Amino acid sequence: MEDPLKNLLDSINKLFSTTELVSAKVEELNKRIDYLASFIGLEEGENEKSPEPPGQLAGLSLSILDKTLPPQKANTVKAYILRTLAVFRHYIKSIVLFGSAKRKEDYGPNSDIDIAFIVDPSDVSTIPPDELNSRLFGKLSEIAAAYSDKIHPQGWTIVDLWRGIVKPDPVMLTLLRDGIAIYDTGFFYSLQKLYKEGLIVPTISSIDSLISQGEFMLNWAQDTLTRRLANDLFLAVTSSSQAMLMEYGYMPPVPKEVPKALYEVFVTKEKLLDAADVRGAEEVITWWKKIEKGEIAQINGKDYEEKFNIAKSFVEKAMQIIINHRKAKGLPSPAIVDFAATESENTNINPKTSYK
Repeated sequence: MEDPLKNLLDSINKLFSTTELVSAKVEELNKRIDYLASFIGLEEGENEKSPEPPGQLAGLSLSILDKTLPPQKANTVKAYILRTLAVFRHYIKSIVLFGSAKRKEDYGPNSDIDIAFIVDPSDVSTIPPDELNSRLFGKLSEIAAAYSDKIHPQGWTIVDLWRGIVKPDPVMLTLLRDGIAIYDTGFFYSLQKLYKEGLIVPTISSIDSLISQGEFMLNWAQDTLTRRLANDLFLAVTSSSQAMLMEYGYMPPVPKEVPKALYEVFVTKEKLLDAADVRGAEEVITWWKKIEKGEIAQINGKDYEEKFNIAKSFVEKAMQIIINHRKAKGLPSPAIVDFAATESENTNINPKTSYK
């Protein structure tokens, strides 16, 4: 037996497969939508002034989009939703508008249109859940791209949603609090009603989990500032120093010997650096060594900014010294290596002196 709903969705999908066609056939689209809404479920009441839940019933409520989005955007999203229903309606439990697009007064020309899909993939047992979710939600995004780059579909399985309710997750609670169901089988509205009645509340374990996460991330940020970023400045200074020495034919020294080598070669002999430049490099190196040994437990933004400025000035001078040296020999300036894409290469040096 033919499925009349599928046939109707397929016909609408073919008719409005592009944004241009949607805009050109608004009246015809709306007539079909009215019929489709009455066929699938109960259409939203004409006298309802606000699309805010509660107040939505199971079925398709595409007229909500007219109250929340500009006409052309609304029709684009309508076409997208009908297309996704034509392809995946056996899996989709609810389609929910959320974010800035849920109220017309909050929506701007550059605003994203966030649409949540709640799906039930339980009848597909031959595909691992993670793979199925990836394929399903990847297809939802692929379909969205054909209509507008502003449509951002986000997908959750029923398990994801229940997990975010049993152990309340802020994202899921926000979806229940602010989301507007465009299509619903009665699933989302029922959960939203429970939330509105105060029956979905945070648990002690969820609160403990979130405060623990907050403390962990704070410590992580401090550790990143103190150790990772400080180490980056140390490496910036020592790498630049070693590059200069290698450029002038010397073997690169170990970090603790860098200031001595800089002073002997570039202050005393070549007269290309001031003693203050070497003292700055030494300050950054010593600073990091104290952090590494635990003598400095943590740093603040002011400490980092001060050392960053010293390192920046030193690296810029080192680069200019190498450029001038190459220019005097008729050689091109250094080729900057993209460390994100290229592995370091070994360089052959003819040493004059080795600092140990």
